[in-house]
Amino acid sequence: MRDRNPLFSTNDGSSARHNQITSAEAEVAHLPEERILNTDVDALVGYFVQKYAVEVPELDLNNVSASEHERQIEVYDHWDKRSVRVPGTAFDFEIPFTGEAQIFFMRPNSWDTGPPYAEVRSGMVCFTIADRQLTQEQIKAGFERTRDSIQKYLNWHREMWAGLEEDVARRVRVRIEERRGRLLKQKELASGLSSLGIKLKEKDSDSKTFVPPTVKQKIQPRLPPMRPAVKPEPTLDQGQYETILSLISGAGRSIEQSSSRTRALDEEALRDMLLVPLNAHFGNATGEAFNCNGKTDILIRHEGANLFAAECKIWGGDKHLQDAIDQLLSYLHWRDTKAALVVFNRNKDFSSVLEKLKSLPAKHVAYVSGPKNLDESSFQFILALPQDAERKVTVSVLAFDLGDQ
Repeated sequence: MRDRNPLFSTNDGSSARHNQITSAEAEVAHLPEERILNTDVDALVGYFVQKYAVEVPELDLNNVSASEHERQIEVYDHWDKRSVRVPGTAFDFEIPFTGEAQIFFMRPNSWDTGPPYAEVRSGMVCFTIADRQLTQEQIKAGFERTRDSIQKYLNWHREMWAGLEEDVARRVRVRIEERRGRLLKQKELASGLSSLGIKLKEKDSDSKTFVPPTVKQKIQPRLPPMRPAVKPEPTLDQGQYETILSLISGAGRSIEQSSSRTRALDEEALRDMLLVPLNAHFGNATGEAFNCNGKTDILIRHEGANLFAAECKIWGGDKHLQDAIDQLLSYLHWRDTKAALVVFNRNKDFSSVLEKLKSLPAKHVAYVSGPKNLDESSFQFILALPQDAERKVTVSVLAFDLGDQ
């Protein structure tokens, strides 16, 4: 006597595996633009791998239970050539399992003509050994036959589902990179409308910052007005400045997401992590470069001229910040108009640190105006150069939290 329902026979497992991958790709296609542009690619791929992973069930054979019942059972009457119900004995077995219950209803790539008969309910595989009369040998043989058949099909499923996470990661990464590339190209085309005097409406979903692409881009500086007998020097236009801040912001958020591994790094190591996307994007960002009165942490140059300078600091209190501003300003030439101060926090209460980063620059002797909020942890100020108070420089303060050690 056996249960009426064969397992591993209802749906096609190969199609289900394919659907896991295509469903992940479809979800990428419908993510908001801000999510695609503003999320670390590796972290986003990891999310989809985790979401669409499939856990093939594992039987817990150490906790099998059984119950014995007197029960009317169905047998075949060969004389009357029909099924009849007669008194008999039944042993109901329950095997706990962990994993995806749906796997029990899917046919793997390998299969045979004798699938096991059982029911799946509430984390249990349930089946019955029943007959008019049963011996211990019959019960044992019937249990082992069904158990081994279920294990065989689960092993076939394990072979079929192997490599799913790698397949999802590969296909999702391709879709993310394709979409990021299209969106960045779209925004690049849209930014060109300003040269035609066309004002582009901003969508609510537009991202203010985004993680940089890996394709190198030549920096396009804007030349100042021509002066007779004076060779013009390039300056950094606002669009490129915002791109640089976006690259630093994206890299900083990636560092935040890996704070368990990065919180102990020193300023130089953290600076080097910021240089990676800047070099990937522009190809000419350097660290610890001589500029004016010292070495600045990050410097972007074009045709021998300095276009952007930044200083990286671990938060060390009010005076430490004022000293960092002094240091950054001392590195700037008269023609430098845009810079940044990157602050990494290892203290508790990041919110109080952000409040100080918003208020303390206003107490500096070079303060002119600000802050202008760029996002919840980035602010922008206008400061005067120490060698010429009439010459103003835009300084953006970008803060990232590494967590408390």
